Amino acid sequence: MKDMLNLMSKYLNMGMQTEDVIRCATWGAANAIKRPDLGNLSEGSVADIAVIQVLQGNFGFLDAAGFKLKGDKKFQAELTIRAGKIVWDLNGMAGVPWSKDLK
Repeated sequence: MKDMLNLMSKYLNMGMQTEDVIRCATWGAANAIKRPDLGNLSEGSVADIAVIQVLQGNFGFLDAAGFKLKGDKKFQAELTIRAGKIVWDLNGMAGVPWSKDLK
């Protein structure tokens, strides 16, 4: 498996609804490893949040045997917050705009 978003994208392109893919990858995964403290945004839980965009285009996904699935949708991580702090910001969503006047 390339990464979690790649795996999620495969299910999305096989016809699974976006909401179901997200639920399985978060709450479903947390329950599978018996960690109900993860995979949710309940009051008091750790603020781990992923802002994900669904890209439209021409994509290819390989399985473990090397077979290719063609798809027109792909998840991309835009922003990741871990324990309330930004740890990944692909396009500077949370950044201060740059200006040549900044010193």
